[in-house]
Amino acid sequence: MTKINVAVLVYPGFELIDMNGPIDVFVKANRYNQHKNVYQVFTVAESLDEIRSEHSTVRITPDYALSNSPQPDIIVIPGKIMSTDSPEGFGSVSNELITWIKKQAQHTGITIMSVCVGIYILAKTGLLANRRATTHWLSISDVQEQYPDIMLVKNVRFVPDGNIITTGGVTSGIDGALYLLETMEDPDFSQKIADIMVYNREAPLPPNTLLT
Repeated sequence: MTKINVAVLVYPGFELIDMNGPIDVFVKANRYNQHKNVYQVFTVAESLDEIRSEHSTVRITPDYALSNSPQPDIIVIPGKIMSTDSPEGFGSVSNELITWIKKQAQHTGITIMSVCVGIYILAKTGLLANRRATTHWLSISDVQEQYPDIMLVKNVRFVPDGNIITTGGVTSGIDGALYLLETMEDPDFSQKIADIMVYNREAPLPPNTLLT
């Protein structure tokens, strides 16, 4: 089976489960797939400088910078939870990062997935225009106001639209990655990985998150 490059973007303040959830899906897939190490998972950032996660709780050194990253087949864009006193808006990243995503999107066969409020970064690229998408339930109305050309879907864990997948809040990045795995492998294998992760794909959404 052909190797598949999974690039996970990281930037200051990224949300840990947004990043780690999808990574764990592909790591587990490598472990239990008969085709070992199909998924080449790596982190990519603007530079190779150390990056701190949300509230600076974890520090990581990216595997690659934008300038030397291998060509990805899948790009995962985690969200960033802003502090209440932050002067920055959601999706506050450099133009260089936005340009890189747009450039990668031109490659045939690539899939791009945003997790939670990572949709703000993806929306800035223009790639979501006239597409169906979702995000964290607390951000649905704000994204709709800022980007009225996106067709926001409420009360779902993820939305696939062509080569773009958007997911709801935090743990739903796992749902998006399992869906991707299902399309590349088969439903039984994807469910096996969910079971190994003790993750219930059929669990109802929490009642207090449902929007009318």
